[in-house]
Amino acid sequence: MKKLLLTTLGVTCFFVITACSGDQENDESTIVEVNETQITEAEFIGELKDGFGEQVLNEMVQNTIINDKAEQFEINSDRVEEEFQSFKEDYGVEDDEQLLTLLQSQFQLPVESVDDFKNDVLKPQLVISEIAEADVEITEEAKQEYYENNKEELESVSARHILVEDEQTAEEVKTKLDDGQDFAELAEEYSTDGSASQGGELGSFNRGQMVEPFENTAFSLETGEVSDPVETQHGFHIIEVLEKKESFEALERDIEESLKEEQAKPAEEVLQNLMDEANINIEESSYEDWLQT
Repeated sequence: MKKLLLTTLGVTCFFVITACSGDQENDESTIVEVNETQITEAEFIGELKDGFGEQVLNEMVQNTIINDKAEQFEINSDRVEEEFQSFKEDYGVEDDEQLLTLLQSQFQLPVESVDDFKNDVLKPQLVISEIAEADVEITEEAKQEYYENNKEELESVSARHILVEDEQTAEEVKTKLDDGQDFAELAEEYSTDGSASQGGELGSFNRGQMVEPFENTAFSLETGEVSDPVETQHGFHIIEVLEKKESFEALERDIEESLKEEQAKPAEEVLQNLMDEANINIEESSYEDWLQT
């Protein structure tokens, strides 16, 4: 699974829902005093309600519908865990702390724990995908044709690197690697970028995602091969290719996912259909205009 459905539920206003879910009995208590002016909890929550209430209410309703569908499709903790492990594998992430850093920095997801990610992102995504792809049929002929037409774009490399500032240091590191020293340990010691703490691992990438000298070298190496120092605008890289996916067999799963994405219903359409089909009763008339049914 390479792409996150960032339109899925429970993400954009997760922090707001958390903030609004406190004990309502203490609404009139002062939480901040500014220049002798008191700000009460009721005022604070009122501001959140005015600013984000409509969006949060709709997300809460959608979450309820999604959870009901998850039960119907038997999307249980085992299926979510399987998707979770697949996500970690695709992005070359081993431990939970690395995963949370990736989600917060690269995907800008306000998730504070792995459980949040599983429940608020992966589970809704599985439900939406189940519905969106229900009528999709992928033939062997379609997969082969897609492979032939998109071979270069589909090819991917999984690699790690050691990035240093000057060529002399790069040559020193390369000599140590040739002498049998551990790549990951040297990356932690020498590398100047954020991948150092992960042993230099960069995960998997396609053509066009890296700067040209780096990309050209990475795609020219064989699996397990380590490059000589490669200069880019970032410094000098020593690259090791961990895995290459070039054949139809190696890329078949990615091809199926791409074809499914092309043929599946848009996530927004799925959500709207679920809202239309749900039995939603607005008990408090003041919220009638809030719910986007």
